[in-house]
Amino acid sequence: MKLVFKMHSKQEELLQQILGAVIDNPGQSHRLIGKRLGIHHSTVSRVVKMFQETKTIERRAGSGRNPKTEYPEKARKIRQYFKNNPNLSTRDVAKKVDSSKWFVQQTMKRVGLHVFKVKKAPNRTDKQNTVAKLRARKLYREWLVKPGCLVMDDETYIKADTKQIPGLEFFVGTSRMEFPEKFRKRKMDKFAKKYLLWQAICECGRYSKPFVTTGTINGQIYREECLQKRLLPFLRSHRGPTQFWTDLASCHYAKPLMDWYEAKGVNVVPKEANPPNTPEHRPIEKFWAKMKKKLKKTGKTFKTDEALKKNWEKLCKEDGQSLAQDLVSSVKRNVRAFRLGEEIQKINYAKT
Repeated sequence: MKLVFKMHSKQEELLQQILGAVIDNPGQSHRLIGKRLGIHHSTVSRVVKMFQETKTIERRAGSGRNPKTEYPEKARKIRQYFKNNPNLSTRDVAKKVDSSKWFVQQTMKRVGLHVFKVKKAPNRTDKQNTVAKLRARKLYREWLVKPGCLVMDDETYIKADTKQIPGLEFFVGTSRMEFPEKFRKRKMDKFAKKYLLWQAICECGRYSKPFVTTGTINGQIYREECLQKRLLPFLRSHRGPTQFWTDLASCHYAKPLMDWYEAKGVNVVPKEANPPNTPEHRPIEKFWAKMKKKLKKTGKTFKTDEALKKNWEKLCKEDGQSLAQDLVSSVKRNVRAFRLGEEIQKINYAKT
């Protein structure tokens, strides 16, 4: 037995095929019918349910949405919501306009709206911001435009148990409770053992030998272990000139260290050309973050500083060169943009 309907579209023809297959094979499951017709079994179930309720598979006149009236109005509302508050998520806007997240995303594409990541910046006072820009101009004009490789150093703490290094973690399953606790939770020690690591990276993508300790770094240790034993050989391994840009820690500009810089011929950025509270211009912080992420994946626990040093050098050998070069090579461009100010950047953007 086959049903014959007056068809008006391919969709209605498909509905007829589904219903005809169900009537011809009353004992066959919807999954097998869907597999034979090349459609999902839920589609078969919906067609059968619709026929049982309405005794027809023809759509009612006027059913469905009217794209000429509804879609432009919703698109206008979506643009207005993002204009009033650009920090809204697509999910929040979808709830406000009573639509799906997919529709909001497609509307954003059509009207040219893009998602940008919010950059973190230090909360500088007006005085700090003025001083930072003045020093950035001096830094760029008198140091960064000179030929040579830019070198910067810093210290960071690394937990002995790499599983406790901060970062997002996920596990995949059908239910949260189907896995043991070791997969669902990460236990964190309140006072976890950690090491202090110092290292220098440069614009050409090279990196110095790291210094790892369980204690702190004072002026004497910094001069003897970091500068004398590691930084100086690293600087002299460069064929051309170098500019050493350290942070504004008071011990880094103490008189004994300044005398050491002069005696060893190290071109260090002076304090009056070092912008305060501008970590966004020292990408070595990003270098630490990316390297710690790789270290976290190993899941190791280091009992000695030598074990950490060995594994850190191995990771640097694998990815350190390309990572350091990508990060430090953008410093000159970022400092130049910062010294110009946001107003000039907006004018240049408007011209383009």
